[in-house]
Amino acid sequence: MKVKSFLLILGITTLSYTSLLSNQDDELVKSKERGKQTYEELCITCHLADGTGMEGVFPPLAGSDYLVKNKTGAIHAIKFGQEGEITVNGIMYNNVMPSQGLSDQEIADVMNYVQNSWGNKGKYVSASEVAKVKQ
Repeated sequence: MKVKSFLLILGITTLSYTSLLSNQDDELVKSKERGKQTYEELCITCHLADGTGMEGVFPPLAGSDYLVKNKTGAIHAIKFGQEGEITVNGIMYNNVMPSQGLSDQEIADVMNYVQNSWGNKGKYVSASEVAKVKQ
């Protein structure tokens, strides 16, 4: 009887976990679609369609070690703008990126798009995670 109970609990747990992952995957897909639209409206001018930026002027987002190592910093830059030196892939950038006045959800969407495009593999960013990033 204990084995059957254990297997039943294991099965329910597995189904719940699988359902949770499926919901997260669906939300990531939707978020990336919204983020792509925002990226194409606001970010593409500097960071370009392929996310490569312009060396020494506008940092790349494609293959960016900064996104991997400093996700909170990337969220902060989108939310409040970026001024001063940052190093991306070993190259120093010192330019100004103004805040775009995006909502927390729009920032999460852009982050999900950028972190999962051009070969990048990032984790899901939620609007509540963005809301926690303060000036």
